[in-house]
Amino acid sequence: MKRARVLVVLALVACSSQPVDTPEVAAKKVQCRALLAHVFRISPQSGLAGEPAAAAQPAAEQMVAALPAEDIDQCVAADAKVIACMQGARDVAGVEQCVPAKSSGGE
Repeated sequence: MKRARVLVVLALVACSSQPVDTPEVAAKKVQCRALLAHVFRISPQSGLAGEPAAAAQPAAEQMVAALPAEDIDQCVAADAKVIACMQGARDVAGVEQCVPAKSSGGE
């Protein structure tokens, strides 16, 4: 009985030590998944461009689900204005225009 209690306590400690997203981060992850699905829907490389949004959405969501967590985390760290711009893009060129130019730092 005592051993079972110890195992339960160890299991609870292990579960509680995993990071939990704040509500703000969780909401941003939802927004980022929607953005990435949008990018897949408009990208010719995905094979979904030109398909009706309702038909392409499930495939786009599957593509997003297959992405590594780091891709979602990078989006979460992005500026809200950049994300909003990308969500309004109609094609990949429009998405690219939303990304701020990197300065070379040596100028």
